[in-house]
Amino acid sequence: MTHSSFARRVNDLFARKAICSIFGLRWPRFRSQLENAKTQQEEWLLNRIRLCRDTKFGRDHGFAEIQSLADFRRRVPVGRYDDFAPYIQAVAAGETSALIPSAERLVQFTITTGSGGAPKLNPVSNTWMKQYRQAWDLWGLKLFADHRANLGTQMLQLAGKWDMGKTPAGHQISMVSALLARAQNPMMKPYYATPSPVNDIPDPVARYYTALRLSISQRVGWIVLMNPGTLIRMAEIGDEFKELLLKDLRDGTLSDRFDVPSDVRASLSSRIGRQCAGRAAELEEIIRRTGTLYPKDYWPPLVIACWLGGTAGFQKTALPRYFGDAPLRDMGLVSSEGRHTIPIEDNKPEGVPSIVSGYYEFLPVEEIDSQQPVVLGGHELEVDRDYYLLMTTAGGFYRFNIGDIVRCRGFVGQAPLLDFLQKGDRVGDLEGEKLTERQVLESAHAAAKQVGVELTEITAAPFRDESGRPRYLILAEQGDFCDDTRAREFVDELDRRMMGINFLVNYRRREGVLDAPRLLLIETGSWSRYMHQESERRGTGDYQFKHPGLVHNSDWTRQFKVVSQQDSQVLSR
Repeated sequence: MTHSSFARRVNDLFARKAICSIFGLRWPRFRSQLENAKTQQEEWLLNRIRLCRDTKFGRDHGFAEIQSLADFRRRVPVGRYDDFAPYIQAVAAGETSALIPSAERLVQFTITTGSGGAPKLNPVSNTWMKQYRQAWDLWGLKLFADHRANLGTQMLQLAGKWDMGKTPAGHQISMVSALLARAQNPMMKPYYATPSPVNDIPDPVARYYTALRLSISQRVGWIVLMNPGTLIRMAEIGDEFKELLLKDLRDGTLSDRFDVPSDVRASLSSRIGRQCAGRAAELEEIIRRTGTLYPKDYWPPLVIACWLGGTAGFQKTALPRYFGDAPLRDMGLVSSEGRHTIPIEDNKPEGVPSIVSGYYEFLPVEEIDSQQPVVLGGHELEVDRDYYLLMTTAGGFYRFNIGDIVRCRGFVGQAPLLDFLQKGDRVGDLEGEKLTERQVLESAHAAAKQVGVELTEITAAPFRDESGRPRYLILAEQGDFCDDTRAREFVDELDRRMMGINFLVNYRRREGVLDAPRLLLIETGSWSRYMHQESERRGTGDYQFKHPGLVHNSDWTRQFKVVSQQDSQVLSR
């Protein structure tokens, strides 16, 4: 045994013992908090209110007079981002006391963008960061403890952009994933398969290729990437450029074919320069045997963490083709404002609220337009009912409705198990049918499976023709369908399933008010180009890019070249 391999085994043993020991200390305490979530949540909230009573937001909303949950709800209305924007802008300009109490300090800002591309800043205090990391640690410890056989292997994880500019007062702006990556526990850093400069590669193809070039020679046992579509794309790039990968491994190079900034290349030179002829030979044998180069053959066994729920999660069904029968753990409901759920089981999208990093309330979806909505605590939810998630965090948000709809799937103690469904504003309503983005994607992926096709992505858009007749346009890439017959079968099956999943669509279609959905086949590669263009326009990169399953403006479809079209014939026969 070489000195390096011996040292590695010692490190692996230490990592196993350390993680198991920490899990044994932290998880039982968190589990007991879930049993008494009602009391824990109210204590968290009232402590936060007392701490922030002298902030501008606290003075404006009478925090000094709040002694109970009922007081809080009377004095603080449910809000959207625009309600907090003046306070956030004041913090960004240097007036930190607008939201941050004197006992805390402002660290920096994270950023997110809406569909319009307007940047939305979120303050990061030292307390928010501590609580955010605590929630991530609980999620990770549970994942590691459930898959202890993989402890000691490398983790492939990519993050968002670090440098997103500065505020008027000079504070750094970053994507939250980049902030978390830089604040990672030093004990874990040796187990990351790629260094942080890889995240600074703008071109996604170059970034994924570089990540594979660095990690394919290592013992990767964990992959943590939010979007399953990103996982699939990375696997496809590895297969597409497999011969180039083998050459780079043998030669100790990183091909000039990819647009990798010179400073990033320089920072990676010591890693890239290691020649791996033996590993290249192993991969060559895999290609000879299978005809492909997919992670399921060069990285078994794997544990994968990504989104399983919501509209992004529909692509998880394609993962086995590339990654085999790997256990899947949902990443949870995560946003730039915080980590909101902690999934605790494999292959299930639901998770418990992150009660260590915020106070959570729930607004029934049917109450969203009410002047005096009934707002509930987590312990008051009903199984299989849908709610808007309202959050109060150490980042300065109070009863903030970020527009996310969750479904209660059950309980752990007094804590609900929450399954993210979709953004609440993505609903088609041409004739009162209330067709949701989730219903569109659920119907589309079921229809694709039924007729034997794999969808790259799909988007629906409500549309009225010149005479005012309504229908849904369904955009998909031509390359997903082998011929016109398969495309016709798909749009017919999609129509049936949308009528089956939404009784108002069924009614409107059968009474002739809503015309048949029209499948528009666009050029192959259009979705990839769209993702790149949107990522560039918003300036946030593609790390957390979520393809829209439903858009409200039919003019959006005009940016794509339509090759052919098919109307459903289900009710015409």
